[in-house]
Amino acid sequence: MSAAPSEGWSLLYVADPMCSWCYGFAPSLAAARQRWPALPVQLMMGGLRPAGEVLDARLRASIQHHWQQVAARSGPPFSPAGLARENWLYTTEPACRAVVTAREHWPERALELFQTIQTAFYAQGRDTTDPETLNTLAQDCGMDSELFARQFEAAASIEATGNDFATAQRLGIRGFPTLLAVRAGQAQTVAPGWLAPAELLERLEQTFAA
Repeated sequence: MSAAPSEGWSLLYVADPMCSWCYGFAPSLAAARQRWPALPVQLMMGGLRPAGEVLDARLRASIQHHWQQVAARSGPPFSPAGLARENWLYTTEPACRAVVTAREHWPERALELFQTIQTAFYAQGRDTTDPETLNTLAQDCGMDSELFARQFEAAASIEATGNDFATAQRLGIRGFPTLLAVRAGQAQTVAPGWLAPAELLERLEQTFAA
């Protein structure tokens, strides 16, 4: 199926860097990119918790349950430090905006930053709601610190991030990850949620062959 990119296919990945099932989906997406390395992947931020919610005992227990499910099914590491903060506003908007900033100014680094934020939050327990942390992660991905900080706070980046959230809602996407295969302006949902690598590859092969 290596001919798929030349046939006009691309992937639209609707996700959130602070979504645990998106974190667990990383090996599946990596398998697809390895199979079709020239296949373009466009990122759209879904906005899991854009307004934010204070991390209390109820929310912590709910999130820990999801983390346990993701770890059991896909095996990525989770650090308990990510949920050890008290009175922490669990908002995914800053992390999403960081990815949008990268997508608009360093498009070749956007997916790398998305995955770097995932690792920082889930595996290392870092606070990826903090702009300074996000700036450091952007630097780690080769982006200019001052330019990233300026563009991250720019009204255009805030608006573009909100537009991503609104577009995902308008498309009827309520859960993440969602992966769509796109050709000639027509999108087909391939993964309406987490899929194991083998299942994702099979679905993509069927889609490309149709």
